[in-house]
Amino acid sequence: MELKKDDWLKFKKYPHIGEPLNKRKDGEWIKSYVLNPNKIAVHKFSPLLHRVINQRKFRPDKNSKKNKSLKRIRAVKESKQRHIYFASHLDSIIYSYYSNLLTKAYEDFLEDKPYNSVAVAYRKIEIEKGKRGNKCNIEFAYEAIKFIEENKSRQLSIIVADVTSFFDNLDHKLLHKQWKRILQTNNLPDDHYAVYKNLVAKRYVNENELFKRFQHKLIIERFKPNNIKQKELKRKFVSKIFNMRHEKVVSFCNKDEFFAEATDLIRFDKPNNNAERVSRGKSPLRGIPQGTPISAALANIYMLDFDERVYNETKSDSKNAYYQRYSDDMIIICDRNDEDHFYNLIREEIEVKANLDIQPKKTNIYRYELNEYSEFKGGLLENGVVNPNNQLEYLGFVYDGSKVRVKTAAFSKFYRTMKRSFRRGAHFAKKSHIPSDSLFETRLYKRFTHIGARRRLKWLVDPQKPDSYIKSTQQDWGNFLSYMNKANSVMKSINGDDTIAKQHRKTWRKFHEVKKKTYMEINKGVDFD
Repeated sequence: MELKKDDWLKFKKYPHIGEPLNKRKDGEWIKSYVLNPNKIAVHKFSPLLHRVINQRKFRPDKNSKKNKSLKRIRAVKESKQRHIYFASHLDSIIYSYYSNLLTKAYEDFLEDKPYNSVAVAYRKIEIEKGKRGNKCNIEFAYEAIKFIEENKSRQLSIIVADVTSFFDNLDHKLLHKQWKRILQTNNLPDDHYAVYKNLVAKRYVNENELFKRFQHKLIIERFKPNNIKQKELKRKFVSKIFNMRHEKVVSFCNKDEFFAEATDLIRFDKPNNNAERVSRGKSPLRGIPQGTPISAALANIYMLDFDERVYNETKSDSKNAYYQRYSDDMIIICDRNDEDHFYNLIREEIEVKANLDIQPKKTNIYRYELNEYSEFKGGLLENGVVNPNNQLEYLGFVYDGSKVRVKTAAFSKFYRTMKRSFRRGAHFAKKSHIPSDSLFETRLYKRFTHIGARRRLKWLVDPQKPDSYIKSTQQDWGNFLSYMNKANSVMKSINGDDTIAKQHRKTWRKFHEVKKKTYMEINKGVDFD
């Protein structure tokens, strides 16, 4: 199977084990290496780099009071931990190539299947045939809500389910089976099996431990003396891990150093053999690392049987229901009378046949119907009673039976990021090597206001003339307000007005309030460390 483009040949910038790769210098040998199945079959993969990302949550309690704006008062909830794994630069390119192979095989497999459009995440699905641009979560949410809008005459039940720790719990045998099914083979080729085996082994090192081991000689990138056109690699001690970006650290160590000095940092769950694990009282190994370039493709392949069975049920003669799955989030819209049938179907297919678990807290049933005033109303079903305070939430949107809005949690995150960026700017403004106490305002305006919301091609420094700029082929994709404007445009046919655009009308004022407050604190000499 041959790919038409080398869009899998992506060079990452994050620090890892091994010196950084350069497309101009390393592109040809890497391409030759990755395209050789015999090389991949015996390739020595480096351990993954493990990072824990804590996501703060602000949510209202069920019985919380409303403020002056009639919004329920929110409180800080238990933060969510996401475990992300980064592959080394060469391994990442290998995963990316095999992800493309599997994605193409997956699309070919689905081409003539009636359920080819139900799995929507991690795929390039055209917004309109023959035109540029692919759908994102906005269009997918729109399609689901549009089905509701077109069936308001019915008493509808909407089931939104979420699989518990999806990537961490994939059954290796089922994954292996589906991998072979997509490739239409009885045995995985040696190169594919090498990739599969390394993924399921999930060998990794913790980022903090790797930093401590090599912080006295991290590999950094600097311009050569008196030459701003050429760079060289040097070694440097870095005191804190969050200074790595500022110090332009490009690698923790080279590969030989790691295997000579730090193999004791490698973590993995032994033994791999499930029969031996059972004899030792251990549960079978499960899951694949989340964050590698191939993880997304494998998620869709794993759920092939589930998608087929649920879709067939929704399209049976007596049902006329709707099903869509975005990675581990799924939605079914059906008649009230079929609510129990589809709820039980999801649980059986997920827990028994896909060998996964449904999150009880995130599996919600919503009911909507026309009331005596011909208004389409409803909410979350709790203990047999519909709670109108909790409306349908799906893919970052809230639908109340008439209007679609972006979830307020997205705004909370946006404003927290804005404040944090101002504080970071103030921190550097007070440093001795910064010529003035000014914030990096251009960057802040571009990131958090409508000034940076327009999508356009980037202008980059001309390598031949450092004082000039040339138009590049790289896209400046805008900011959160770009997303809001697109969401407003897509959902306008449902809302009938600019409901979503009105949600961010206070952004400009809040931006300047934070800016003013930050300058006042700088002038007072507040320590931002």
